Amino acid sequence: MKKLFVLLLLLACNEKKTETALLPEAFNLKYKSTPHAILLDVRTDAEVKEGTIAGSQNIIYDDAFANKLGGLSADIPIFVFCAAGKRSAKAAEILKEKGFKEVYQLKGGLNAWKDAKMPM
Repeated sequence: MKKLFVLLLLLACNEKKTETALLPEAFNLKYKSTPHAILLDVRTDAEVKEGTIAGSQNIIYDDAFANKLGGLSADIPIFVFCAAGKRSAKAAEILKEKGFKEVYQLKGGLNAWKDAKMPM
């Protein structure tokens, strides 16, 4: 019984994480090298109008966020961002709970993206 417990504990510790926070350069490189990936902006419409990352689609993070994911396939990698990283971290957690296999979050959000002089 003790051996079984240790084996299960080892398997749990080695479980692949499905959510990864990446700095802007790594986020951009990983997104561009991942075929068919979805770039998801979870900011408000007003924020998106001020500028976004080219190729992104917008699903506003709010209390109904989880219900808005029906059109997305859980098998396709998702790259999610917001302004500073708080909403995208919450959105990434919901995506994981909904069974999305690969979720990448832009660490520091669009603010960090702009600070790194990444293309809009």
